Amino acid sequence: MQSDAGMTLRHCPLCEADNQSGPAVHQQGQWEVRQCACGMVYLENPPPYVDFEETYAWDKTSVAEREERQQREPVLQAVSDVIKAVRRNVFKRDKLGDLIRRHFMPGNVVDVGCAAGNFLLQLDRQYIPFGIEISKALAAAANDAVQPRGGRVVQAAAVDGFAKFGDEKFSGVIMSSFLEHEVQPKQLLEQCAGHLAEDGRVIIKVPNYGCFNRTVRGERWCGFRYPDHVNYFTPETLVQICREAGLSIISFGWNDHHPVSDNMWLVAGKAA
Repeated sequence: MQSDAGMTLRHCPLCEADNQSGPAVHQQGQWEVRQCACGMVYLENPPPYVDFEETYAWDKTSVAEREERQQREPVLQAVSDVIKAVRRNVFKRDKLGDLIRRHFMPGNVVDVGCAAGNFLLQLDRQYIPFGIEISKALAAAANDAVQPRGGRVVQAAAVDGFAKFGDEKFSGVIMSSFLEHEVQPKQLLEQCAGHLAEDGRVIIKVPNYGCFNRTVRGERWCGFRYPDHVNYFTPETLVQICREAGLSIISFGWNDHHPVSDNMWLVAGKAA
């Protein structure tokens, strides 16, 4: 459904209930976040897909978001940068890489929302890199980057992107910091399930709306981004939407979604 301003008015992406008559649980300007009786929290009126190709493309919004946070809370942002650097350079923490090595068999791997393809190029040679990216500029750069390794990147909304791969099957699907951006998350996960090889796995990383930090930080929680974060998952709603889309939960322990972490990680496979 389209609003007068051209924005999409969504029903609940999990159970499809219409929550327009209820109050917004969060709001910034024109952007209104609803909470459904099923537990799902979502942006009701996201921009149309075409706006994410350029206007709200990740390469633009991520820079603007970081600059805004640095101006608003410079000390907190500086501390956060130091912690990330220590994790990366001292403790060599690589959660995504560890999960890939543990769960992905050799073969085709697709990164949904691959940006310029930088992560795809870091994959071990046993994986052939594919990608889906809605930003025109980033998709073109990523495609040029992965072609020498036999892969390709399609420029499209994620659901349409999977369709462009035809009957291609993937041993691994990466959705790291992506599903929160997807207007049709259940449909995307269904497409993902259909394109997984029998022993294929999908790795999902999303902000944890159910975390303690969100309660303490309120509207300044780092997981809020308007208007490009359109889904706000809790551990319960993330598991439910995966199962309803035809995926089984392979790995989602307490340490993958503990209450003081802003993010959560889930590994899924094809349902039996």
